[in-house]
Amino acid sequence: MTCTYKLSGQLLWKTETLKCSSENEFRGKILVTVDVHVHPFLSESEILAEMNRAGVNLSVLLGADSDPTDVDKPEIKKKITERFYSSKFSFHQSFLLFHPIEETIKRFFYSFPDVYPHLKFLNTDIAELAGKYPDRFIGFGSVNPNKDEEYVEEKLREISELNLKGIKMLPTVQFFNPSENKNFERICEYCEKNGKVILYHTGCDPGPWEIPELSEDANPKYLKPVLEKHSPMIILAHTGSYSAFRPGLWLDEALNLGKEFENVYFDSSAASHFIYSEKVVERIRESVGIERLLYGSDFPVVQGSNMQYEVGVIRNCQYLTDKEKNMILGLNAAKLLGIEKLT
Repeated sequence: MTCTYKLSGQLLWKTETLKCSSENEFRGKILVTVDVHVHPFLSESEILAEMNRAGVNLSVLLGADSDPTDVDKPEIKKKITERFYSSKFSFHQSFLLFHPIEETIKRFFYSFPDVYPHLKFLNTDIAELAGKYPDRFIGFGSVNPNKDEEYVEEKLREISELNLKGIKMLPTVQFFNPSENKNFERICEYCEKNGKVILYHTGCDPGPWEIPELSEDANPKYLKPVLEKHSPMIILAHTGSYSAFRPGLWLDEALNLGKEFENVYFDSSAASHFIYSEKVVERIRESVGIERLLYGSDFPVVQGSNMQYEVGVIRNCQYLTDKEKNMILGLNAAKLLGIEKLT
């Protein structure tokens, strides 16, 4: 049987598959693969080539609205300085060059164009790529919640006008705590009202944010007060588990949030070897269900990894059934993102 998939009326792809009424009918079949976590830091041809190698049908491209000069705001500078010097990692050999920490953060931002010459991150950039390849890319914009109310409203209007499907939020590099930031609450309200999906960074981040204390605002527990007021569909990127020093550092908090709020989903990007271990797979299955776990690669920023590798981790996971692999690799994301299957 041939299945066709479409998003908002746009034909995306066709795939040969079987009816999926039983586990046996999934055996050895990958129905559709959707990568919900891709950064457009390489050229579009390089991203598409990697998708083709990995058998990825559709990728979510993520914007990033952040401003390194926000670190000079007194309240932000004070918070990150105190957290840095309170950490046992502040004088770790790996971080001796991170003094003063605010200057290190700025250098980290400013180095990106040198590392990724094809870097794209503006909402308009993302919309352009999604419009050029509507059968391969879905666009998520971004809004910096540290700016004033007028700026945030303008960015939300922009996201609507550009027809972006969701919003990427990064409490680390956007320097905000969701429980304390009124603009983030407004973003959640907008997403709930307008059917936009939030992809929300949880866990540590590269560079300075490998220090867990500097990534504290990305602990999923801080989302609870906001989600008690608003119910946007929200994906916890990395399932609270990415950390070079403490893998799985906020897994408990992520799953607890998911148990309390059914609108909370999870992606396994940058933490796949931890998440697809026997113990963690069983915890996810029992606590929130495999139907809320999504494949994401974090391509191309995870050293030593790519889309093809991350797909392989899931396909070769002995603790998942074939049906569950199909759910994670694409069917869950297709349902969440409104990608319709027509038989």
